[in-house]
Amino acid sequence: MRYGFGSTRYRVDAHCLTRYSVSVYCKVISASYTGCMRASSHSNGSATELLLLGLLADERMHGYELKRRIDTTFGALMTMSWGSLYPALAKLERRGLIRSEVGGASMAQIDSRKLSGALAAELALLQRGDQPALGRRNRKVYAITTTGEEELLQLLRRLAIDDDRTFWVALAFSARLSETERLGLFEQRVSIVKERVDVLRKLSASSVGLRHVKDGLEYRLDAELQWIERELKDLREQHTLSR
Repeated sequence: MRYGFGSTRYRVDAHCLTRYSVSVYCKVISASYTGCMRASSHSNGSATELLLLGLLADERMHGYELKRRIDTTFGALMTMSWGSLYPALAKLERRGLIRSEVGGASMAQIDSRKLSGALAAELALLQRGDQPALGRRNRKVYAITTTGEEELLQLLRRLAIDDDRTFWVALAFSARLSETERLGLFEQRVSIVKERVDVLRKLSASSVGLRHVKDGLEYRLDAELQWIERELKDLREQHTLSR
C-alpha cells in the first residue's frame, strides 16, 4: 500500500517493516517535519524569494538589516549567509521585483565616471550586489516595486505548502491574503499534517529508540494539528461574522 505527503510518495507495509525501512522512513518524516531536509532548489528558491519580498514589502531595508531580521525572526526556519543574500537580492532586482538606492539616489542615477578611484571601486562592489562598503549614510537600500508586490501576492497564492519551510514563511505574510485564501492555506495544511499522522501511525517501531522517534514525531504532529484546527475555527467564525 502507498502512503505519502507532498509530492513524494513512499511504500509502507503496516504489518511487516524491516528495521532498516522503519529507520529510513522515520528519518524522512523527521527531516521533513523539522525542516532540516535539504529542500529542492525550486522550493528553496521560492521560500527565499517569498521571504525577501515579504520583508521588503513591510519596509525598505539595507542588506545588514535584512539579514538581521531574517536571523532574529526566521532563524529557526532558515538562515542566509552574506554569500546567499546579496546574489538573491541582485536576482530579484534584475527581474524588476525590487529596486536599490544608495544614499537616496537610484543606482542607475550614479555615474561612476564622476567618482574618485576608491569610490568608483566601492560603487562597482555595490552594483554587483556585494556587501555595502560606502558607509552608514550611503549604504545600499532595497525596496519592493509594484511588480514585486504583485509577485509576492501570487507566490502566497500558488506556492506548494507541503514544504514546511515554505508554509511557515507564507503564514508570516498571510495577512496580505483574503480571509478565504487564509482559510484555504490552513485547510491545505490540515490535510498534509493528517496524512503524515496517518502514515506515522501505521509504522511499527522495531527498537526502543525508534519507538521514541515515532512517539515524539506523533506528539509534535498532533500538537500542530490541534493548533491548526483552533486557528481554522477562529478564522471560520470571523469569516461568518464579516459576511
